Amino acid sequence: MKPFLLLGLVLWPLLAGAQTPAAPQPLPIADVHFHLMRFMTPEDLGARMARHHIRWVVSAGAIGSPQLGNSTYRDGQVRKVLGARFVPAVGGSESYVAERTEGTRLYTDPQSTERFLVLDAVESLVGKEQRSIAETFPNAERSSLDPLRRRRVPTDSLFFRELMAIAEKTGTPVPMHMEWHPDSVAQLGKLLTEFAKGTVVLSHCGKTTTADDIRKFLVQYPNVFCDLGYRSAPQATDESRSDPLRMIFWGGAFMRSAGLKPEWLQLVEDHPDRFMVAIDDVTSWEQFDEVVTAIRTGLLDKLTPATAEKVAFRNAVRVYRLTAP
Repeated sequence: MKPFLLLGLVLWPLLAGAQTPAAPQPLPIADVHFHLMRFMTPEDLGARMARHHIRWVVSAGAIGSPQLGNSTYRDGQVRKVLGARFVPAVGGSESYVAERTEGTRLYTDPQSTERFLVLDAVESLVGKEQRSIAETFPNAERSSLDPLRRRRVPTDSLFFRELMAIAEKTGTPVPMHMEWHPDSVAQLGKLLTEFAKGTVVLSHCGKTTTADDIRKFLVQYPNVFCDLGYRSAPQATDESRSDPLRMIFWGGAFMRSAGLKPEWLQLVEDHPDRFMVAIDDVTSWEQFDEVVTAIRTGLLDKLTPATAEKVAFRNAVRVYRLTAP
């Protein structure tokens, strides 16, 4: 018998019984800052979550309309469809209507009746069921398309102090869209010190920040975290043309490899327990897909495996007390 034929007879049973190893599953993702847009349905979102291995979504407040219902109602409808995979928000539509009614005195005036109504709505829901607090806007002077929110209010004002008291009592993080103005930063520091058992999540990681800005703040205040939403291409592409600080990471594109700024890579690796991923608002499902690709290829793939796992979902599970879907 020829040697190669004999070798084949010996190896064949082994090869026939061998199976191709299963491809590793992508890291599950917990999106901690998501706005249900007007073009989205709960079923659409569920399908996209399945496609991209997004295990949880924490709402920052749905985008409502008279035809679709306000943000609290819309988020409640998603919860009915997706269950524990989706954490609905409260306070978004309530605070918007209140500020449109009273202006910025909502935040500072002890006689504000609207403030009481907003905070009562928040406390009545987050104290009874799993809810997130909708994104708040202490400082969106240069980063909001909505004229109502292109202003700066004190981050340690009566409104935020009372909201933090609710957050402490219920263990619910307060998300803050806060540009890195010196006054806002100092006021937030006072708030974090006064409510040391409360938690603030910086929406967009401060929006206009450098890695050094955030590094100093994380060291000083252990009860503050960052979501990295809207700091990547394609969402931040236009903003980054006038303010390059807005862009932290990006996915691959024509003549461009996926990447993460070195100083931010080092910051996340130095503080792996303080960062979470977020998709934020998008203009289409196609843009949603692009953002998720940027998160996976431009951010998570650049981190060490242990850090990537924390940033992808483990930090969110701890901070938002997420349960298995």
